[in-house]
Amino acid sequence: MTFLSEAEKEDLASKIRQTESRTHAEIVTVIARQSDGYRYIPMLWAALLALSIPGLHYLWAFFTSSDWHVPNTGFTSVTWLYPAQVLTFLGLGMLFQLSKVRLMMIPRSVKQQRAARHAREQFFLQNLHLTHGRTGVLIFVSVAEHYVEIIVDKGVAEVVDDQLWQKIVQDFIAHVQRGDIAHGFDNTLDQCRQVLWEHFPAPEGKPDELPNHLIEV
Repeated sequence: MTFLSEAEKEDLASKIRQTESRTHAEIVTVIARQSDGYRYIPMLWAALLALSIPGLHYLWAFFTSSDWHVPNTGFTSVTWLYPAQVLTFLGLGMLFQLSKVRLMMIPRSVKQQRAARHAREQFFLQNLHLTHGRTGVLIFVSVAEHYVEIIVDKGVAEVVDDQLWQKIVQDFIAHVQRGDIAHGFDNTLDQCRQVLWEHFPAPEGKPDELPNHLIEV
């Protein structure tokens, strides 16, 4: 799935080059459709619901017969329970694998943790920890989780208050929630440019160490 058009990607790369032309910092932008497959939690729910069928059946029988013993109930009358469990598990298992349904079942805290882990993996995979002066800046977006994070290397973290990055992130999240990712990147880069030109100026420019194009993972 493409979240930005080719023209928007080119505009983004151009804005990164413009920003880096007057700063020692290196900016890398990464976007992910989602940060995890989240397969086990939906299947766990399907299994739990299937396993609950016998208990629900006997509970219903207890309240409708005023006793745990149900008259005229023999072995053959409950042989449907196992097939019902299997069909319930298979049916719910397939239903819960639909992307939108699956994401609705995942706790927000789990989605945030997975996206945060993915962001940190990308920071190292994109070699942001190897920049001269330790001034790498990662702008990471995971769309399914509505997650945005800006991760900065040691050289930037020692100079710029983290609260400033958090404010920029909150603005970007609002754009992601509206599905306006291109403007989110644009606005974020404008704010990053102000910070980086002020604290890490390089009036004469410098060679690019890392790619400027949007990285899709």
